[in-house]
Amino acid sequence: MLLCTLPWGAAKALIDISPKIMAMDSEHTTVQVSNTGDTPEFVEITLFQVANPGVPPEEEQLIPLGIVKDPYLYATPFKLSLGPRQQKPVQLKALNIPEQEKVYRLAVIPQQNARIQGTQDNVMLVNLGFKGLIRQLPATQTATWQHRCTTEGLQLEATGTVRVEFSELKQNGQIADDFNVYPGTPRQIAAQQLMGQAEGKSFNLQCGREKQITKGR
Repeated sequence: MLLCTLPWGAAKALIDISPKIMAMDSEHTTVQVSNTGDTPEFVEITLFQVANPGVPPEEEQLIPLGIVKDPYLYATPFKLSLGPRQQKPVQLKALNIPEQEKVYRLAVIPQQNARIQGTQDNVMLVNLGFKGLIRQLPATQTATWQHRCTTEGLQLEATGTVRVEFSELKQNGQIADDFNVYPGTPRQIAAQQLMGQAEGKSFNLQCGREKQITKGR
């Protein structure tokens, strides 16, 4: 999880969830939803599949699981009533086990309009609630990757079954933010040189004029 300085309103959020980021590798698990305020709250529970995981939260394409033909995950209940300082569970149940990691947002939202603020791995509804991150993992987990040099720069692709974490990065010699690359969602970088850590192992990529492919494990 990335650490960041949140706005003052974020510190006073009434609805919270725990954990905010969950890696699910079993058939069922539980997320706790709590009301940290002094008045009753009625909240709606919605599970979205992220079609393009790894991008900034404001660029995520969220698909409600209610319109997915064969969903892999299910959340219940759909609504909760929470008294002041009360906590209740939301059950997550796997309907199928994916071959590659799938990523979801669990939205726990009071029945009010909200302004969204975000970080890489969790989205806070200021003064209201959260969208947590759920990673549904496959039975066999491999984190491998490759890079390709293109006319636009570098393209990173996760070639295994789970995401690859890139950290301690320098892009064209400049410090860059950490990010994750997920299977099925390549990441394009407008740079010819990238160095840092991938899954805790050092790498240094340098593209010339010609295209090339480099694989990492």
